[in-house]
Amino acid sequence: MIFFDLDDTILNTAKTNLLIFERAQMDLHIDMDADEFRGRIRTALRSRMIRHMDFAYNETIGIDPLDYLLMEEPYEEERLELFKNGVYDDVKDILGETTKEEFFTAFLKRRFDYTEAIDGMLELIKDLKSAGHKLGVITDGISEIQHRKAQTLGLDTLMDHVFASGDFGYGKPDTKFFFGAMKMAGVRPEDSIMIGNNIDSDVFGALASGMNAIYFGAKPKNYEVLYAPDAKALREVLKKALC
Repeated sequence: MIFFDLDDTILNTAKTNLLIFERAQMDLHIDMDADEFRGRIRTALRSRMIRHMDFAYNETIGIDPLDYLLMEEPYEEERLELFKNGVYDDVKDILGETTKEEFFTAFLKRRFDYTEAIDGMLELIKDLKSAGHKLGVITDGISEIQHRKAQTLGLDTLMDHVFASGDFGYGKPDTKFFFGAMKMAGVRPEDSIMIGNNIDSDVFGALASGMNAIYFGAKPKNYEVLYAPDAKALREVLKKALC
C-alpha cells in the first residue's frame, strides 16, 4: 500500500496558509504590512496554545495553531474559549474597530480554502489508483481539520484510507501511529511505502516501523534514503520501488 503525507506533500498547505492570512486581513480591512499582520497573529496563536491548550498532546499530534481558528466542532471547548479570548486580546490593538466575532469569522470562513495541490501530485495519485494500487494518507493534525482538507482536495474519492493523528492520540514519527494505520488498512509494513516531505516524521518514522519510505524533497545531505524532488521524479522512483 502506498501512503502519503498530506500537508506540503499532496496539499500546498504553506501557500494556502499564507493566502488565508492575506484574505482575512483583506476582509477585516486592516491596513498594515502583510508579513507584520501574519507575524502578530501567529505569535499570539503560538503563545496562547502553549498557555491554554494541552500543549504536550497537541505537539504530539502535530497541530498548527492556525487550525484552532478553522474549527467548527468542539475541541477542548473550555480551553479553546480561553485561547481565543487571549489571542484576540493580544492582537486587538491592530484590529481597529473589529469585534471579536468579526475577527474569528474572517478566519473561519477560510476553512474550505485548501484546494491547491502540489504540482503533479493529484495526477500521480489518480494514475496510481487507476493502476490498481491501494492508497492512503497518514497525516498529523486535528481530525476535523485534516479530514476536511482531504475532502476539499478531493482525496476522499481517491484514497482508500485517510488517517489523522488526532484520531489516534499520537502522531508521526511515533511508530504506534504507523502500526495503527497499517493495522486498520489491513497491510503489512514490508508491503507498505510512506511518502512525505519531513525526513524525521515521515521517512524515519516509517523506516522505524518496517515500512519502505520515500523523501519528497531534494536529496538529503546527511542521509542515504530514496528521494524525489517533485511529482515527476516521484513517479519514476515509485516505478522502481514497486517492481
